[in-house]
Amino acid sequence: MIRTRNLLFATATAVIVASVAFAAQAPAGGAAPGFILTSTSFEDGGFAPNRLAYTKGPQSPDCFGENVSPQLAWANPAPGVKSYALTMYEAEGGPAHTDLVLYGIPANINSFAEGELSRGSPKFVEGKGFRTMGTWRGMCPPANVGTSIHHYIFRIRGTDLDPQALPPGLTAEELDKQLMGHARGQAVLTAKYRCPQ
Repeated sequence: MIRTRNLLFATATAVIVASVAFAAQAPAGGAAPGFILTSTSFEDGGFAPNRLAYTKGPQSPDCFGENVSPQLAWANPAPGVKSYALTMYEAEGGPAHTDLVLYGIPANINSFAEGELSRGSPKFVEGKGFRTMGTWRGMCPPANVGTSIHHYIFRIRGTDLDPQALPPGLTAEELDKQLMGHARGQAVLTAKYRCPQ
């Protein structure tokens, strides 16, 4: 079971990274090899703290957190970037899906503090996540998976689009289509989460 789950994660990760690289490929010479995405809330590939997980409630009895969005920062974008798009993709969860969908982030913004993505802001345009609008909806693996590890892939893409170019409410798939030919590099960061025992 563990081996199968690891294989599924590896396959899902390869597919998502490959699809983004294809759909949002920067033109020749426009890549940003130094473009990085970091967080003080967790280490890349490390476990996210429980405060980032979704809150317990009538519709989410198996959740454990406070729904505090992580701190995120990025640096070294490609030349010509006018705005950024930020997503978080859950590789497991049946089906795999994107819960965080934000774009229209102005080029002069290079970080968000903890909790800042948990609500709307003039600093970004809200898309539509798998379960809710595109703002932060923290980790909450379903009870039937027990304490297995889930992986959450954060991606930021630089674009040559004006921050107000895209309408609110785009899904992750619709955003990918809108960014075709307009992306200027991307950076990826991965967090793990396991429900407390």
